[in-house]
Amino acid sequence: MSLTVKIGIIGGSGLDDPDILKNRKEKKVTTPFGDPSDVLILGEIQNVQCILLARHGRTHSIMPGKVNYRANIWALKNEGCTHIIASTATGSLQEHIRPGDIVLLDNFIDSNYGDGLQVDIRPFFDGEPGHPVGVCHLPLEPAYCDLTRQVIFEVGKELGIPIHNKGTIVAIEGPRFSSKAESNIYRMWGGDVINMTSGAEVILAKEAGICYASNCFDH
Repeated sequence: MSLTVKIGIIGGSGLDDPDILKNRKEKKVTTPFGDPSDVLILGEIQNVQCILLARHGRTHSIMPGKVNYRANIWALKNEGCTHIIASTATGSLQEHIRPGDIVLLDNFIDSNYGDGLQVDIRPFFDGEPGHPVGVCHLPLEPAYCDLTRQVIFEVGKELGIPIHNKGTIVAIEGPRFSSKAESNIYRMWGGDVINMTSGAEVILAKEAGICYASNCFDH
């Protein structure tokens, strides 16, 4: 039995480059959880079906704490995506991770709690009418897809890109950056990089049964 791979690509600015996809078309969708951040952009990359989705909208109008993560992941799941490759800008918490490096995450720390303004990462199975029925107690080890991460790592090495095959990300609320004291705490926790979006996406992709890998670009 063969598996047809369809890849959802979630990222920020630059994803609306018309040269990325062949046979490109746009599709507006909605979900039981509301509208995703933008239209889905469907097409092919080297004969592989792909769907691009701008996490913050194509005009970067949606702040991290207001991204409808459930709608984004559900929309890609509903379109048949078997894999998601997410790109995100991060800040380094470790000296060996330098600006321009790529980090392929293998774990995360979600610090979005306690201030009343946290990112909405409610599960799909939340008991609300029209949503999936039941309760999902979700294992998160491994959090990210090891096979997908390894494929990306091998390609990165072939291209001569400075790339790290593992790393732990600390997901913070934003939109502000962390203070120096906070960053030092996150380093003591074992964090390698930090950003404002990764915790919600990986949790929901895991719940949706989608192989998920995240490429972090340190800047």
